[in-house]
Amino acid sequence: MQVVSFDPRYLEWVRTGTKTRTTRYGDRVERGPARFRFESSPPVWLDAVITDVRDVALADLSDEDAAAENFAHSGALQDALRYHYPVLPGAAAAVVAPFALI
Repeated sequence: MQVVSFDPRYLEWVRTGTKTRTTRYGDRVERGPARFRFESSPPVWLDAVITDVRDVALADLSDEDAAAENFAHSGALQDALRYHYPVLPGAAAAVVAPFALI
C-alpha cells in the first residue's frame, strides 16, 4: 500500500474534511488505498483512498483546487507548494490527487 507523507500542519484540515486533495511535485501518487503519514513526533497515520490523479501545470491550478486544500485562492496554494518544494520551477507540472478518509 502506498504511503503519502504530509506536513503535520495539515493533520486537522484532513481530519475535519477541509482538505480533500493533495498537490505534489516530484512525488507520484496513485489512485487507490493509501496510508497518510503526518510527520509529527510521534507520526500520525490515517487510512485513505486516493480517488483520482491528474497532472496540471503549476500556473493552471485553480481557485477550486486551492479551496479543496483549504487555501483561499490558487496563489496561496502555489505559495505553499513553493514552501514545501523550494526548487519548484515556475513551469512545473504538479500532481493533484483528491482523496477521502476511510
